[in-house]
Amino acid sequence: MADEEVVKERQSIFKERKHITLGMKLVCAFAITYYTLFFLFMTYILIRYNTVFEQSYIDKNLNEVVASNHYTLFIIEWVLLASIVVSLFLVFFKKRFGKFLFMIFTILFIVCQFYTTYPPAWEVYVMEILIVVIIAPLRVVSKFTDRIQIETQKINPFKEEK
Repeated sequence: MADEEVVKERQSIFKERKHITLGMKLVCAFAITYYTLFFLFMTYILIRYNTVFEQSYIDKNLNEVVASNHYTLFIIEWVLLASIVVSLFLVFFKKRFGKFLFMIFTILFIVCQFYTTYPPAWEVYVMEILIVVIIAPLRVVSKFTDRIQIETQKINPFKEEK
């Protein structure tokens, strides 16, 4: 019995563990850097909103309804960016639904950007769509194979033959 317990303890090293795939690590690291910096920049603009979007800079004939629409769209984009950053951290915590949340929020963010920016920044749209297209087929988690456990059961170096 003692020998079998030792073998089981040694085999526990080879249990299946979830690991983030290398491709997902690389793309998500770039995406986290990009979207976190973008989020921090938009947070700064949100704090300084009155000075950045002052009516004299935009248009002297800007009415309050249009100004409130700008503010509302800005808040929506800020919330979407925060959701994107959180979903990317969920991917690093090995949550599969984090990838799907990231793709949904990123597509919504691109659509929101498309309708709020003039002239359109096509390079930004292409880069963000490329991030989504690269992340979509990648697996979030990889596992060890069962073959390692089978091999360790066949070869028992701790069992003494009599």
